[in-house]
Amino acid sequence: MLPIKGRLSMDKKFVFLASLFLIVSFSAGVFTEIAVPSEKMMISTELPGLAASLADYIKSDIITILAAMIFSALFFLMPLVILMVIGKTFSLGFTAAYILSSLEEKGFSLVIAALLPRGLFKLPAYIALIIVSYETAKFVRKNYHNPAALKGIKPHLFHFLFCLAALIVSSILETFLLQIVL
Repeated sequence: MLPIKGRLSMDKKFVFLASLFLIVSFSAGVFTEIAVPSEKMMISTELPGLAASLADYIKSDIITILAAMIFSALFFLMPLVILMVIGKTFSLGFTAAYILSSLEEKGFSLVIAALLPRGLFKLPAYIALIIVSYETAKFVRKNYHNPAALKGIKPHLFHFLFCLAALIVSSILETFLLQIVL
């Protein structure tokens, strides 16, 4: 086992790497939209009802957390969590650039309404999700031969639930802000 100082520096490196993955994937999404403009697509400013929008967002968040839990418990699939999060942030960057280029004046307020909750809650929750998945995969890998030790997985499950709560709060805030803007 590493001394506490060694573990802290390793954790800081992992947070840095997770943040770097998200920044690069978001930037790649923006760059892709700028490099390959999608002029034939139209943005609909008519949203489904508040309850339907909220249910869709929350369903997406729950599926993300469940997939991360499964991929972390099967430690050899843990890299899929990173790929899943990179895909979500890539699409976020692509969408932001597309909205700004398509709607011009109104696009800025729409992007702020959509990206503010994502920037405050979802992106940090995604970083936390990568870290929790990594820690869970490390725990499972270390203890998979010892079923008694695997009972100590509860703190990891609570961390997943915390990530889910942050994602749900972001979804609720985003839904309300988009309803106001549109």
